[in-house]
Amino acid sequence: MIEHLEFVVHRLLELVGGWMCALAMTVVLALAALAFLLLNLFKFDRDSCRDAMQRISKAIRGSWGWLLTAGLLLLQIYALSELHQGFQQRLKQQGKAQFVVGDEAGGGPTTQRAPKISMLESRETVETVSLPEDFANLEQLPIWSPEPARYGGEPTIALKSEIVKQGKNQILTRTFLRNRFVSSKLQGSDVRLKLAFQDPRTGAAQLYKADFQASYTFANPMSEARRIHFSFPLPDNSGTLSNFRFRINGHEVPTPDIEQGLEWEAELKPGEKCVAEVAYLHQGAKSWSYDLTGRREPIADFHLKVEGDRNELKFQRGSLYPSSVASGKWEWDLRNQITSQSISLYFPYIANEAIMANLFVFGPLEIVILLALTLVWSYLRYRRVGPWRSALASLATCGAYALASYLVGYLPLWLSLVVAFALAGWLQWQTLGRSLWIVVAVASLAPFTFLAPGHTGLMLTSLGLLVLTLAVRETCRRDA
Repeated sequence: MIEHLEFVVHRLLELVGGWMCALAMTVVLALAALAFLLLNLFKFDRDSCRDAMQRISKAIRGSWGWLLTAGLLLLQIYALSELHQGFQQRLKQQGKAQFVVGDEAGGGPTTQRAPKISMLESRETVETVSLPEDFANLEQLPIWSPEPARYGGEPTIALKSEIVKQGKNQILTRTFLRNRFVSSKLQGSDVRLKLAFQDPRTGAAQLYKADFQASYTFANPMSEARRIHFSFPLPDNSGTLSNFRFRINGHEVPTPDIEQGLEWEAELKPGEKCVAEVAYLHQGAKSWSYDLTGRREPIADFHLKVEGDRNELKFQRGSLYPSSVASGKWEWDLRNQITSQSISLYFPYIANEAIMANLFVFGPLEIVILLALTLVWSYLRYRRVGPWRSALASLATCGAYALASYLVGYLPLWLSLVVAFALAGWLQWQTLGRSLWIVVAVASLAPFTFLAPGHTGLMLTSLGLLVLTLAVRETCRRDA
């Protein structure tokens, strides 16, 4: 705070030595030219010269207050620029800080990939080879001792060799047994996702807490018993998972090693079904996706239901659009479809830093509009407002911007604006009086239009047209 004030003081000194110096030189030259003209006028017509000097003196005495108000307006515009830079510096310092006082988001854009079902397949191949009559060294034949087939590994080959003597010839019979896991498909997927959005105070993305619950049904489609492998990958970029649950047919499955995700393997009888249940909580940001495109296979029966406590949801390009949309609910129902698209949800959010930056850009314009409306409405209401009261009203607005830039670090943005501009509105009400209520209302309401990104221009235009309508009606009533 002290360093920022010192920085502002130094910049003010630079300001005085910069454009203020140029302004002073312009004023001096203008006064010198005016003095030269008055001296020439004094030589030829002294009475006219005295009369002109009296008028100039009277005009200066009557307008010096407004000149100071104009100078104060320039200083306020400069102060708003410095406040904006100070706000950005504080945000950068917070982002570089090694320690935080609140909960830090541990996740980012999260992607949950669909699980995979595989079954063990065995194929047997027999080859026969005729050996020479003098071949007697059976140790020359290759012998393998392969490991059992594992999911995710290369196909394994088991070899069995046998020599049978037929007359003078020897027949070598080789039996190759190839074991590998081949892809199967899910019979049904029922996925439910509940989103609880959070409102970050400064420059972060849209955070959310997700409650993921899924039930997957699969079976052995073959006419003989097969070994089935179920693989469920953990979500990408999900941060910390809590309340984790993995069940098969209602029984908890231990998960000693989940580096490659959740895995379960067992031998199923022909037509035997299994139901896998997976549930967890996690925190993410910006987006959530469900990847259906791990394999190009028909989706037998897929159902996804997303519920959120807000309606701010969009779909990324290439995403599957929901089958039904309701208030805070989105559902996808897919049956017997082959698709290369995923379900990608995006949660739009405008950072507080961007909103405050737009506010500080609008701030100088608001102060100018405030002074202009003060002059217009004081004229329409037959109420003279002097430069001192006008300057106090503009200072209240500038102070509101300064207060909001600091409160946003402690309170939500909307509450910071309510506190800051409610105080400024009360000060302007006391300064300008009840007859200029429209000026106070416009100055207090205009900043809140920036809380609706994408609609700010429409709201400001509507507010300006409302003020213009009231001004036209007041003018007609005044002339009647």
